[in-house]
Amino acid sequence: MRQLRSLILSASAAAALTSLAVSPYPQLEIKADRFFDQKEWAQAAATYDLMLDEKPHIPATYGRAIVSSTMAGDTAAGIRLFSMALDNHVPFDSVFSRVRSTSFELGRTDLYERLLLDIKKEHPWMRRTVNAYLLRYYSFRRDGRNMVAYADIMLQGAPDNIGFLSTKAQGQMLTGAKEASVATYGEVLRLDPDNYPALLELGNLYALDALPGSPEASLAAEYLGKAYSLRPTPHVAAILSRLGYPPAAPESKKQTR
Repeated sequence: MRQLRSLILSASAAAALTSLAVSPYPQLEIKADRFFDQKEWAQAAATYDLMLDEKPHIPATYGRAIVSSTMAGDTAAGIRLFSMALDNHVPFDSVFSRVRSTSFELGRTDLYERLLLDIKKEHPWMRRTVNAYLLRYYSFRRDGRNMVAYADIMLQGAPDNIGFLSTKAQGQMLTGAKEASVATYGEVLRLDPDNYPALLELGNLYALDALPGSPEASLAAEYLGKAYSLRPTPHVAAILSRLGYPPAAPESKKQTR
């Protein structure tokens, strides 16, 4: 069955190549985009390949070429086209961003994830770079388990990185590891005592079910009070007031005569 499908795809692509081989580049682009919009993936992939043969330095083409080829069932196309981009000095981040935007537009974010995982396997020298992209992807997806896993991977090479620690703390919270998250946010504040997001997260966490006068209220007030001193907002002021720690009103500016 798999061989039959491959033959059908190959035949379809060959037909597209034959009909388009003599088309000027602008016409190829119009036809490729039309195939893509109509979800005729094999024809789109074949036409984008022709475009890349003629102009291999255009990042946008790689995004649609990789996605359409993968959608057509050619799981090896991503690595082939990515390697082609590198050979033609196309910045890898341009390829990543194009594949990301194209796959997200289709509602198939897994295509972007698959490309990154395949590249990490085929190009070990890019492993750390790709892991950073995967961490951002899993953060966007709010995938707590992978946020923690990839943050830990990145922290192995940069143990004091505030961004990685913050992402790990968020992932721990998403997975229900509340105590671990508090500890990680504590590490963030050890490195950066005025880190506003960490102060806000910890303050809101302790304030969630705190009663006025309780130890939790005191802890919440400690973190939120400092957050308020750094960046006063009505929301934080309201929480502090509810907990019995209303912030002092900011001094009014003296009017100049």
